[in-house]
Amino acid sequence: MNRNNGLLSFMVDDPLDAQPRRDGLRLGDIYLFFWRRWLLIGTVFIAVTAVNTVLLSQIQPRYTATAEVTLVDPRQNSTPIADLLTGVPLSRQVVEQEITTMQSKAFMIEVVKSLGAETSASMLASSGPPPLPLRMLGSFKTYVSGLIRAKPVPETAASSSASSVPLPKSVPEAAAAEALAEDMLQYGEAADRLASVLRIEQSGNGYGISLSAEAATPLFAAAIANTVAAEYPKFSLGIRSQAIEEQVQLLSGRVEELGRNLEGAETAVVDFQARVAGVNQDNADRLNQQIENLGRSLVAARTEIVTAEAQRNKVRELVAAAGPVAASQVLESPILNDLRQQLSGHRIERSRAAEQFGADAPQVAALDAVIARVEEESALETNRIVSEFATRASIAAAVVASIEAQLSGLEEMVKARSRNMVELAKLRRIADANRIAYEEFLKVATESAQLKALQQPTVRLLSFAEAPKDPSSPRTLLRLALAGVAGLAIGLGIALLIELTSNSIKTGRELRRAAGLPVIGSLSSLRKQRAARLLNNLGTASPLPGPERTLVEEGRKLALFLSRVTGQGGGTTLVFTSAVPGEGKAMAAALVAAALAARGRSVILVDAAQNNSGRPRPVPGPADTGTEIAGITRARAGYWQLLVAETAQTDLSCLPDRWLETLMENLTAEYDYVIINTAPVLSLGNVSSFLHHADALVMVTRWNATARQTVEACIERLRDLRAQNIYAVMTGVKRRAERKYEYPGFMQTVKSGWKQS
Repeated sequence: MNRNNGLLSFMVDDPLDAQPRRDGLRLGDIYLFFWRRWLLIGTVFIAVTAVNTVLLSQIQPRYTATAEVTLVDPRQNSTPIADLLTGVPLSRQVVEQEITTMQSKAFMIEVVKSLGAETSASMLASSGPPPLPLRMLGSFKTYVSGLIRAKPVPETAASSSASSVPLPKSVPEAAAAEALAEDMLQYGEAADRLASVLRIEQSGNGYGISLSAEAATPLFAAAIANTVAAEYPKFSLGIRSQAIEEQVQLLSGRVEELGRNLEGAETAVVDFQARVAGVNQDNADRLNQQIENLGRSLVAARTEIVTAEAQRNKVRELVAAAGPVAASQVLESPILNDLRQQLSGHRIERSRAAEQFGADAPQVAALDAVIARVEEESALETNRIVSEFATRASIAAAVVASIEAQLSGLEEMVKARSRNMVELAKLRRIADANRIAYEEFLKVATESAQLKALQQPTVRLLSFAEAPKDPSSPRTLLRLALAGVAGLAIGLGIALLIELTSNSIKTGRELRRAAGLPVIGSLSSLRKQRAARLLNNLGTASPLPGPERTLVEEGRKLALFLSRVTGQGGGTTLVFTSAVPGEGKAMAAALVAAALAARGRSVILVDAAQNNSGRPRPVPGPADTGTEIAGITRARAGYWQLLVAETAQTDLSCLPDRWLETLMENLTAEYDYVIINTAPVLSLGNVSSFLHHADALVMVTRWNATARQTVEACIERLRDLRAQNIYAVMTGVKRRAERKYEYPGFMQTVKSGWKQS
């Protein structure tokens, strides 16, 4: 039964099931992995823990004391207000600013001064040199940083660049800079050590700040933390007072400058008004009234011109159509009306006289003369009135021209007045702006001066640091726990790396998959000295120890299988080979030969792998071989041995095929089994010379030593050489380790067979 699926998928395969597992990683595989590598993982774990223990023993204990302070700032609110630009709450910004000030070199120098130059050396002393691994790591980092660091600037360039830095011009600033430089030279190193043993951080999300100091003794740690907590309020107050003093001085200078600017602006307004007369609202109103009156007069004059022209044209039309007397219809002239009435009466009288006396009568002629005289007087009166109309139009045109000239002058005055008003408004705006700035700066300067007198510290002490009872570092238990976890992780990583990178064959199933051949047996591992002693003791009456006896039994089973698959007839040839040297094929061939000889068979073990150690000799010819083969010796195990190189008296690479053919014919005719130990296949071996004689070819592979790619290449080579009846045998198997690569039930499966053997 193959338990590949279901609830029992975590169990092992049935040993009788020939179908290999196709699932992925199982609990059994994990169990086998830890079973194989527990010693490596444990060794790495113990080594890392031991190294960490040694390092801990070299570290001097350090004590940490903590004092707490809080900030008092007018920007504090009941709810946090975020900065619109950064989005960070103002409380956090205030705390970070104060922490930055606490970490400054100037404040550290003040703390060192308060601690005292004599005591600071012992208080701020380091805990001794770091352990050797840390020193080695620091040296390596220094070396690497030296390689990638930029080259130093030459001294001349450095001096020139330093001289180009501007120095404070005022005497107080120069004195302060000089005092700070002297303090840096005297207390700079102690300030750096103090900064290295201090840890300043915000307590929670409020305005609290914790000051933690680390020292070699509890009293030193508490003294450092309390000194920092006590000195910072004074230092902060001094900085704020100095900043306010500088602000007051700056504001005072600015107020004086703005006062001078305001005075100049107001003087400019007064001077401009005095220089430009009439630049006021009353004059502007009077000028606007004059322009309005002239406009009305201009309209009236132009109306008069139009009226006079219209009447004159009308009179001319009537005169042209009906005579001068007809002009009286549109003209209000008493003379024309009187003349019209006279003309009408004379015409009536003429009509009567003409009817009474005839048209040629003297009375009619006298009336015609009177009518002509009246008409002449009417024409004269009409012409006079038309001339009056022309005169009125001319007078009105002159008035229009005069008014237009006056309006042009007034418009120029308006434009000039507008420009003057704009300039005056500009000067007044400048004066108003200077007045506002002057008042604002004066107000701020007054408030700053008052704030300087009311300045209070912004830091309050919450709790003093007490002398700690237990050291804060090193944290032995935590570091040991971390070292243990790191050791387990490193050991597990190394074990996984070995497992993932190992491609050697460790089980018969792996050999079967890699070679594609039936695996007919395996031989246990044995040391070289015991293996040589075993070969000498084969066939003797002396009892064999347990491992040697097991190996002989495994060789017997292998010989039994080979004898069955090749038959019981005489002249059976068995060829033993391997992919590379050192696979143990010589031991396998000897065990098989001894097992066959023990069964009463005539067996010869031909060594065709070991070359002649001497100088090469002439190649043997056909006459050198016969039925009697020289160089054959009998082993204690009952089989015969033949070294081909010594028999041929030459190197194996120089043997002709005809000589080997004759040798194999003689051996197969003389012995029941001919077992040939050839050279490795992948080292230009001579296995091809014996393939057509082989009834079975045994490829020997060493357990946990031969790579899968090597086995695959060897099988491909043998397939190319047309090899038949190939079997695989695994040698050097460590039985206790082998079960760590098989399924958990492997040992129970074969334990009974081992006990019987």
